[in-house]
Amino acid sequence: MGRYWLGCSGWAYDDWVGPFYPPGTPPGEFLERYARVFRTVEVDSSFYRAPTPFLIRRWASVTPEGFRFALKVPRDVTNPEEGVDSAAALSTFLGNLAPLRSAGKLGPVVLQYPASFRAAEADRLAWALDAVPREFALAVELRHGSWWTESTRASLAERGAALVWSVVPATRPPPWITADFLYARFIGDRALTQFDRIQRDRRADLEAMRELFDREGRSATTVFAYSNNHFMGFGPETTAILAEVLGEVRPDLGAAGRLRGQTRLEDMGPQP
Repeated sequence: MGRYWLGCSGWAYDDWVGPFYPPGTPPGEFLERYARVFRTVEVDSSFYRAPTPFLIRRWASVTPEGFRFALKVPRDVTNPEEGVDSAAALSTFLGNLAPLRSAGKLGPVVLQYPASFRAAEADRLAWALDAVPREFALAVELRHGSWWTESTRASLAERGAALVWSVVPATRPPPWITADFLYARFIGDRALTQFDRIQRDRRADLEAMRELFDREGRSATTVFAYSNNHFMGFGPETTAILAEVLGEVRPDLGAAGRLRGQTRLEDMGPQP
């Protein structure tokens, strides 16, 4: 299947209708069309609201064999409000993932912590690392510089949790190898608000990450990497450019717009 699993952070964006999904595509078809192009996706929405078992069963049913979902653990676990039972929230979330696990479609789950989360709260991180059962591949996104210590590295490595290599303003995590896979996120800032085209040239950042994959991450046989719309303005094309930078086959973005089973534009017949 190859070393690299490349995709976008989410698939349900109205701005993609036209440049990626065909005009008039209903939201219920987005994921199935997305999965014609990419073989993995990062579920960003699960951070804000845990997906229901019904929804997860549907995700499993509309995606092809071999597709992988990486899901963010709900913020009720990593950044809970007062009175929230984090242990119960985590247990429910992981239990609901059973349809993806049984279908072989579950990639890593991701603990995403805010920039305000500091190493002084290491006990919270230690609890989460222990609470996520080891049968789940786990990635951890930390953004504050206080975490870049040997103690943090050892804690992640002991659990076999990958430190997320985030490309995000104001921080760059060290390229530690603490698991048997790598997990990278190309995030960007929040200045862009329209996501229908490439608006920034960030190829240099993609090339820098390729060098890290090749040099620091050469021992990892699997790399998950996801592009956020905010990074360059349009997640699908950013991911396609990343594939080129990594020497992979460029994804056929046009596949999202074809009828099921079509492989070429000519198969659609005479065009007006």
